[in-house]
Amino acid sequence: MNNPKVRQSENNQFALRQVLVRGWRRLSLRQVFFLPFAVQFVIATAIISFVLLHGGQLSVNFVVDELRRQTLERVHEQLDSRLREPMSLNRLQAEAWHNGQLDLQQPSVRNRYFVSLLRSFPEVNMTFVGLPDGSFYGARRIDDGQIQAVSNDRMTGGSSWFYSVSGQGDAVEWKEQYVQLDARTRPWFEAAAGAGHPVFSGIYRGVLSREPIIAAVYPLYDQAGTLQAVFAANYTLSWLEVLLDKLAIGPAGQVFVTDEDGRLVAASVMAETFFVQHGKIERIQAINADNLVLRTAARTLAARREAAAVEFDLEGRHYLVNMAPFQEYGLNWKTYVVLDSGVFLAGINQALGYTVLIIFLAMLIFLALSAWTSRWITRPILRLNDASRELAAGRYQPVPDDDRQDELGQLSRSFNRTARQLTELVGQLEARVAERTRDLELRTETEQVMRQRLFAELSKAGKVQRGLLPEPVEEKRLSIQPIYEPCMLVSGDSYDYQWCGEGVLRGYLIDVMGHGAATALQTAAIQVMIREITAAGMSLEEGIRTLNQRVGRYLDEDLLVAAFFFELDFTAWELRYAAAGITEFYLAAASGQGRIITEGMFLGISEQPDFEVKSRPVQPGDRFCFYTDGIAEVLTENFLLPKGEPFEVFCGHFRELAEAGVQRDDVTAVCLEVKG
Repeated sequence: MNNPKVRQSENNQFALRQVLVRGWRRLSLRQVFFLPFAVQFVIATAIISFVLLHGGQLSVNFVVDELRRQTLERVHEQLDSRLREPMSLNRLQAEAWHNGQLDLQQPSVRNRYFVSLLRSFPEVNMTFVGLPDGSFYGARRIDDGQIQAVSNDRMTGGSSWFYSVSGQGDAVEWKEQYVQLDARTRPWFEAAAGAGHPVFSGIYRGVLSREPIIAAVYPLYDQAGTLQAVFAANYTLSWLEVLLDKLAIGPAGQVFVTDEDGRLVAASVMAETFFVQHGKIERIQAINADNLVLRTAARTLAARREAAAVEFDLEGRHYLVNMAPFQEYGLNWKTYVVLDSGVFLAGINQALGYTVLIIFLAMLIFLALSAWTSRWITRPILRLNDASRELAAGRYQPVPDDDRQDELGQLSRSFNRTARQLTELVGQLEARVAERTRDLELRTETEQVMRQRLFAELSKAGKVQRGLLPEPVEEKRLSIQPIYEPCMLVSGDSYDYQWCGEGVLRGYLIDVMGHGAATALQTAAIQVMIREITAAGMSLEEGIRTLNQRVGRYLDEDLLVAAFFFELDFTAWELRYAAAGITEFYLAAASGQGRIITEGMFLGISEQPDFEVKSRPVQPGDRFCFYTDGIAEVLTENFLLPKGEPFEVFCGHFRELAEAGVQRDDVTAVCLEVKG
């Protein structure tokens, strides 16, 4: 059994070969000389250009990836280096505690110790110790770089007193106080007590500082496991923002750090990563940041826990994002590097422009030289061609290249000699033609009479053919408006519809290949077959198969017969249809409208075809137009009719299409509206 799809594919391949062959044969000799060289040059240039540009793109991608990796490594190195400092400081303080070098009960000893440590670690903002009774002691660095000692115990009434210090580190003058501060309630103390080992606290606001800070804490326990003290060293995060700002790559590049909850720790593009609300620091979620690029990058990688690299487009720009976790000293941070690929592709884009310009100029020069060369080679041949055309038109024009001694000269002399002989022969033939013309005029008069008789007979046949067609239908259940336009006096198209039983309307359209009397007779024969099948009470599917066998048996093998059969059942409110070579019909219904594609091979092609009977529900207001290829060939691809128009207007659209299609083919259509 033939497969329609396979046949269609073979037909398409054959048609493509025919188009290519015809196109090649239409080329002039000059084009035949010119095109092969031009095509080879263009292909070679395109391949070389692709290799160069692709290699450049790979190099740029490698550089961008390496830059993102190195930037992340630098951020992690700086974080590790800076965060190791306060941990080392706390370890020194813990060792001094165990060794007895740090006596917290001696103010001068403890002040000198904390001040000396703070001077040795210039990046640390404050170092101190908290005790289980809520008191704490230490030293801090204020904005102008001066160091102050701090005490908070029973003697200060639970308040923190800050003193200026001497060169040796002794407390000298009281400066300010912070009322009622209990070390046990501070985030750094709670972090140490909760962890039970050296760790970093979360980010919080200092008691006398507006900036967010982070503290390295070191809890000390006795042998019984009782907490004895918590040593801590504070860091402000401004140093991290300065570092990230220096690392930002390009005008649109960004580097930022978030904590485990997705809140910003520091960013190269934001002056503030927090805001103060009701006296508390509220840190900004990266996914809610004001900066659009930062916000988009954070949202893209929000769910990732491991290192990742992604890309995204934003406002016409392409961004590359790398994220790597930083998990040291109890911290669970993420570092992000965002690069604008356009910044790094600017150079290659400029080089691409120059390359394209050079290639274009080279192509112009090569094509100009090729055109000149082909003209130089083909000019004598074209002269000979012109002379041949003149001779074909009855005018003798000698070829001027007959004095040449090469092959073209020999060809020109042979042509001139032959042309003279032909001119003499034509003169003799003209006399004979005049005599024959008189005889033909007599025959022409006879043929004219015969043509007039044939025209009259065909006109009568066309009227008879039209008179056998059913009339339009207008009743309470439906309206039918047929369209029938023969391309010539008689048509190879036809249609019919009739009621079969109670509430069932059956109809068909047929389209026999060709025009004229023979086609009309074949159409009439097929109509007789259909009437016999209908009278036999066959179902739609059985009737199509029977008709296919009869068409294949009785009609010529080269004849193509297309048909469309439909059955409108008002008892089941259903449309059943099958196609045999007619590929579509138009539907306008509440559920949608447009061209409905149908499948099915021509009648008589195969003894066992696959004619599928399809069905669809109908309801009042549905409209259909079944048509032959005379209309199908003039429909545009996205043809749609306006909704809500009267049925007469609906039919009018297809009549307009029929007027265009009848110029090339017979046109038949059946427009149908379901009423109820």
